Amino acid sequence: MTIETEIDESRRAPKQLRHWAEQHGFYMVRFRRAAWRDYPIARTRKRRFTDGTRDGVRYFRVLPHLDRMDICDGYFDRWANSLGASVQMPKTEAEFEAAVETLLRKSRKRVAETWPEEEPIHAGG
Repeated sequence: MTIETEIDESRRAPKQLRHWAEQHGFYMVRFRRAAWRDYPIARTRKRRFTDGTRDGVRYFRVLPHLDRMDICDGYFDRWANSLGASVQMPKTEAEFEAAVETLLRKSRKRVAETWPEEEPIHAGG
């Protein structure tokens, strides 16, 4: 899925994004005190976000210059291989909450495709 937007190199993530993320159990992993709003990345181990994933950790990133927010598929090695879903960058707390729910809903299919449930092995034969 591609989100059409204009590239704006001067656009930054909302100041409150860090607070909204922490309220949902995400914590910033790429944090430069002066410039965290240029390319914020956060992660969580909360079960609500990691159900069905292999890593037990989930990452999200915000690309302010593209006006986009992404979530990984639950088996992270790099964003090119692990993109689970994308939505437009939220600008308010209500939009952030809706974006998180949308990202989780959209990425479930990708998680299931990448790591299908394993069938139990039956003993005997």
